[in-house]
Amino acid sequence: MQDYNKYVTAINKIFDYLTKMKTGWNSVDNTTYIEKIEEYKQLVAAKATDIKNTNTDTLEALGND
Repeated sequence: MQDYNKYVTAINKIFDYLTKMKTGWNSVDNTTYIEKIEEYKQLVAAKATDIKNTNTDTLEALGND
């Protein structure tokens, strides 16, 4: 669950910063680039659900052979 929380927090920060940059910049090119990145927001949110549903207890730790 900790990985899920870290992931969601990071993604929320990224898209929050993108929103702030979009409102602060007048450049059409920069706005277009930000809009292209924002197209991935739904995909990223869906991956958060995948992380939440993953059972991390079944993963083998490195070095525990």
